[in-house]
Amino acid sequence: MIFLKIKKPIIKSFSEKEFIDVINDEITNLKISHHADDYLKIENKTFDSVIFEKIDFTKIELIDIDLVDVIFDGCDLSNKVFDNKLVSRVEFKNCKMVGTSFIDASLKDVLFENCNTKYINFSGSSISNMKISNSVFNEASFVDVIIKNLEVSNGEFNNAEFVKTNLKGVDFSNSDISKTMFDYDSIKGMIIDSYQSQFLVNMLGVRVK
Repeated sequence: MIFLKIKKPIIKSFSEKEFIDVINDEITNLKISHHADDYLKIENKTFDSVIFEKIDFTKIELIDIDLVDVIFDGCDLSNKVFDNKLVSRVEFKNCKMVGTSFIDASLKDVLFENCNTKYINFSGSSISNMKISNSVFNEASFVDVIIKNLEVSNGEFNNAEFVKTNLKGVDFSNSDISKTMFDYDSIKGMIIDSYQSQFLVNMLGVRVK
């Protein structure tokens, strides 16, 4: 198996600050490890060369935010919206991202590791060089997604849907796709193991004697 090499976030130096101190400034070259106690609204910004550590974004409204060279470690980004945005060289580690939306977004060199991304939505997005490792993608939506280089390891995709999404060369052999929904176009060229093949055969309405 050839492992996908993705570019890591470029963070050469940073200062440690709190959100409240930077919401009116450029959010770059920072480490933020103290979440907001009160409601904050951040809009029309690029998070550039930033480390977010154990941040609960529940009280932080993000509007029109691009992500470039960013690490989210142990953060709660549930229901945050990155639709139509750029997400480049970004790592999501140990994060809760239930209902997070990347509709029509452009994602390049992105890592999801040990994340709960139930109900995440990538519909209409363009994905280039993405790794999914030990993460839950149950009921995720991949509809009309352009994918170039996707590596999946120990993913869980119960009731996730892949529709009009080219999965040629994507290896799901060590992931749970027993209840995943695929359309005919998406499954062409997928890599699975012999045990998983029974689920796809049943989905296609084929009977095996």
